Amino acid sequence: MYQRKSNLQNLIIMLLDCATIATSLILANYLRNGRLFESDDMRMDFGLLLGASLVVFLALNLFGNLYRGMLLRGPLHELFCIVRNNAVLFAGAAVSLYFMGLLDAYSRLVFLYFVLIDCALMLVVHQLWKKLLPSLYRIFKERRRTLLVADDAFAEELAEDMQASKGLSYELIGIALMGDPAGKKQVCGLPVVAGREELVDYCTTASLDEVIVAVSDTQDERTLRLVDTLSQMGVTVHYRISVPELSGAHQKALTQFGRFYTVTYANRFVPTGQLVLKRLMDLAGGLVGFCFLALLTVIVGPVIRLESPGPVFFAQKRVGRNGRIFKMYKFRSMYADAEERKKELMAHNEMSGLMFKMENDPRITRVGAFLRRTSLDEFPQFVNILKGDMSLVGTRPPTLDEFARYSPYHKKRLSFRPGLTGMWQVSGRSDITDFEEIVRLDVEYIDNWSIWLDIKILLKTVLQVFARKGAR
Repeated sequence: MYQRKSNLQNLIIMLLDCATIATSLILANYLRNGRLFESDDMRMDFGLLLGASLVVFLALNLFGNLYRGMLLRGPLHELFCIVRNNAVLFAGAAVSLYFMGLLDAYSRLVFLYFVLIDCALMLVVHQLWKKLLPSLYRIFKERRRTLLVADDAFAEELAEDMQASKGLSYELIGIALMGDPAGKKQVCGLPVVAGREELVDYCTTASLDEVIVAVSDTQDERTLRLVDTLSQMGVTVHYRISVPELSGAHQKALTQFGRFYTVTYANRFVPTGQLVLKRLMDLAGGLVGFCFLALLTVIVGPVIRLESPGPVFFAQKRVGRNGRIFKMYKFRSMYADAEERKKELMAHNEMSGLMFKMENDPRITRVGAFLRRTSLDEFPQFVNILKGDMSLVGTRPPTLDEFARYSPYHKKRLSFRPGLTGMWQVSGRSDITDFEEIVRLDVEYIDNWSIWLDIKILLKTVLQVFARKGAR
């Protein structure tokens, strides 16, 4: 699943700049007139001045693309751009007020103070934004872990271009060489993680979102087979193509990485707005669930410890979106030595495939059995949802042991953030004993995902929980 490049980053800095303009005008008016929004001239309308300034600024941004290359600018270059934009903003606002016959109602000192304050504040805001942006990508876990795949002809160029682009949404994890990687440990500082023969095995077990492929022979059958296998994992593939330069047309509609133009292959192209809405749903549901979790912990926690010594919560390493490792939390429903006893019980596994499931599992406590029947043991996963490791709806996160035995096709079910509930849970979880059927349902969910499908699954989950309670 591929999220198209978003203008959200530019939208946020544009809104910050609008707030900076408003703040600068208020301060400028206060310095000149001693009041925040009024002056000695009754004809001066502060709202009109602010409105004219914002309209001119938004029009300037619409036609001038003020934020192109912003992350690559140094402080002096940034200051030059800000002064230039403020000069145009001042001229545009002045012309607007002139044609309305109100220019003489505004003090020239207000304009002068405004330009000086706005230039200073904008420079501070822009520099802070550049410093803060990488942290925001890390906090919201939206950086795309990217592997470069190249032959000897393009390896250094591709590595240099990607490192120089400062694309904060991409996290480069290494480079795979399609030629002979013998003796090469790094290319432009990036570690060489695989050669042609090891590429599929590496990508199957690696935490990986996207691959950028740049090879000389774009029709080489061996390379195309490898890339096709990567696509079966649910990995987004950007494949270099040769694009002619046309003198009469200076813009292209392909994905560009430095000097390389690529065609992008993905299981689905998803608008950013839908993913933002899904995350907002997760945060809202996570906050509600966390409130219930706090109450449940007070009630259930002492009972869990009374029956069986050990912690109230059980934390287990699971594999999340595209191979990311995280700790998933539950109320402890088993005895403290459950993981050690699992090996003894493998002969009783009722699942065909990589998962383990056993009816009347002797490792489950009496309190744990009740928590599982009522799904109360899942409530600590609302912490994972708030952290961004999980979603309300998604696919089941496998254990490390399960993931180690995945085939490339199995990894496709990890191309979406794992969920508290999902397609297979509302399709008769207790009746499904074939791991491949679970994979099929998870892939079906990914292929057909929409906000409405998430809402439908959530409603079915709630109905199933209450149905189980009513059946007792």
